Amino acid sequence: MDAGAFRDSFSQPIGPGAGAYAPPPYHYRGVQDMLIAYAADPEGVAALLPPGVEAADDEPVCIAWGRWIPFSSFGPYHEAYVMVRVNLDGQTYLYQPFIFTDNEIPLVAGREIWGFAKKLATMQRSSGGGTEPFGEQMLFTVERPRGQRIMTMSMACDRTADPVEMEDLPVLSTRIIPSAEAGRPPSVAELVRLDVAASLHHSADGTPELFTGRASVSMDARSPVDPWHLLAPTRILQGWYGVFDFDLFHGKVVHDYLADAEIWKAPATVAGVA
Repeated sequence: MDAGAFRDSFSQPIGPGAGAYAPPPYHYRGVQDMLIAYAADPEGVAALLPPGVEAADDEPVCIAWGRWIPFSSFGPYHEAYVMVRVNLDGQTYLYQPFIFTDNEIPLVAGREIWGFAKKLATMQRSSGGGTEPFGEQMLFTVERPRGQRIMTMSMACDRTADPVEMEDLPVLSTRIIPSAEAGRPPSVAELVRLDVAASLHHSADGTPELFTGRASVSMDARSPVDPWHLLAPTRILQGWYGVFDFDLFHGKVVHDYLADAEIWKAPATVAGVA
């Protein structure tokens, strides 16, 4: 491989046409999202936020996300994640401490480009009709491993919703890549901002395909491997279901932790799960 071919390799494995994914933008069409906003315990939220990032609300607000992607540049897949409303340097973001997917390519791309903390998991979505006895509800479940329920989301679409009800905030994530050498700081440790401009699908009568209604979310397992229970809801605020198109572009580094020398001098700790 000559220097030019190496330079033009965007993702591993390097070589002609071998990369796991091409450069952004990545296109998403007809994405179906169930979103449930809720209040969470301040102590559990604080345990998952990196230095300098703080909850934006005295009673922290989270959004649980259940997503079905019928078409994307990475193929079809499911995702589930939780966002926390946070502040960093006077800007409000949605910070993402946890995310699951069931497709390896968006997992690799998400971790490497933006620092999304993706893992593989089993997700299912279903709704009433046929053999299902909950005719008015949609259900989205997350298991890791199969049989251990991490999160359950349900919603009844009671009415159409006004898009202005939904806050449009940039996404914030921690991109960290360990050093290959023992005893050294990470090779990369930074906060990345991603701006996503999503457009709603519209029905034949021109109304946006966005609905709201009675919703529930629970963090079912107290898993020390996947401690989503630290973000368990204390109060449900509102649920939505919508159909969206959007594109994902490169992000922007808004903080480089490698410049914070004091962080790497701090004594080591053993992480525990409440």
